[in-house]
Amino acid sequence: MRRPTSRSSFIWIRYTALGILHLLAYTLLAYTLAPLPDRKRTLRAVFFPSHPPSSEDPCHGFPYGANVVVCVNTGASEAVEKVPADGNHTPVRQGSKNVLHFSDLGQNTQQYHMHNALDTVSASEVDNNPDFKFYREQKAVRGETRDISGVRGAKSPGSPYQLAAWTLDKYKFLHVMEKTWAMKPDMDWYVIIDADSYVFWSNMVIWLGTMDPNLKSYFGSEVNIAGERFANGGSGIVMSRAAVHDIVVTHRGTAARWDSNIRGRCCGDLVLSLAFNEYGIELQDVWLLMSGETPSSMPFGPGTPEYMCSPVLSMHHLTPTDMRELAEFEQRRPRSSGLLTHAEIFRNLVMSSIEPNRRNWDNLASEPGEFGKTGGLLQAPTFEECVQAYEVDINCLYYVHHGDTCHIGLSLRLGHERKADEQGIWQSGWNQTRLNDWMSSQTPCDHNTF
Repeated sequence: MRRPTSRSSFIWIRYTALGILHLLAYTLLAYTLAPLPDRKRTLRAVFFPSHPPSSEDPCHGFPYGANVVVCVNTGASEAVEKVPADGNHTPVRQGSKNVLHFSDLGQNTQQYHMHNALDTVSASEVDNNPDFKFYREQKAVRGETRDISGVRGAKSPGSPYQLAAWTLDKYKFLHVMEKTWAMKPDMDWYVIIDADSYVFWSNMVIWLGTMDPNLKSYFGSEVNIAGERFANGGSGIVMSRAAVHDIVVTHRGTAARWDSNIRGRCCGDLVLSLAFNEYGIELQDVWLLMSGETPSSMPFGPGTPEYMCSPVLSMHHLTPTDMRELAEFEQRRPRSSGLLTHAEIFRNLVMSSIEPNRRNWDNLASEPGEFGKTGGLLQAPTFEECVQAYEVDINCLYYVHHGDTCHIGLSLRLGHERKADEQGIWQSGWNQTRLNDWMSSQTPCDHNTF
């Protein structure tokens, strides 16, 4: 038999409950009124679980990612190469259920289904627009042999120097957004990347968690061609629910209206930006968070100090092997470590490959890099003269000699193998001591936020 509860006990329970409610209300109010950095620290506690990552579920512990759709864009003739069958080349494609692959032809690889981004373009446009010649030929070959690898490398009818697949690509973007909304409507965020792009998923969902998807937002790494600003599609384009709703639902038919106006444009990421601009949605530049660099091309040193503590959201132009290495690195990394920065990637994936010198190697000192900060040019007929000039200038971190030229740089990059040509051998060198001295003089990258 249940024992009766006294009136004083009821009073105690009631006031205890009221006290808890007051405490919860105060906590919520404090969070709401807190400056953004404090709110970001709260988000960090939510999105960085202390448990180690699971190789079986690399997205576990990042629940906000369930509201993010990732659209992977590629071409049918290169899909098998750029979207490998093993599926292990990015945690996004391993862990997220909201990843859609788009191509210029509907097809299945061993792991993924490629949605045809262009099958809703009007028949008259496909039949009469010269840019669609490759599309028609590709479909015909597919119908005859099922193997379209033979059309890879075909040139554009309007330019012998441009790939036909690249010309066709610019018609995809707006149709991709319409198709994505039809399949995954009312999600918080929509991300477009290329098949050779890598998204750092934990950083991405934390960054998106600091913003409101109900605002019309369009983010990316800015490109400016003749005064027209747009987000580079390879580095990644991020759009809020409100922005995509505006272009797909509020202004239904935008893609079809643009199809006949695209031919003279350079690229689909520009067309997407122009469509957004029509409706008053302007690009918000987020370089350096999203960039076109790879770990081996990322400049690190006094010429580009902004890379030191900057978090990283995406990289571009990676091979499947590059992506697999990044994915394995992220899976080994404790998720309680905080935001992943360019510096951490450099220390863990690049530093061990740097040697005092290497033959048949181009460390990219010959390229000016972002905004011309990283490279310089000297006349040096011999390799020895190049090394001497590099050693005299204490600000130089690396050099490359080729032919009779010597390039030196203020920010070190790893680069890639490069065979000798008619001008001679590519010989590269790095000064790790100078790099370490510079790094030790920098402020530690603690408590990073977006």
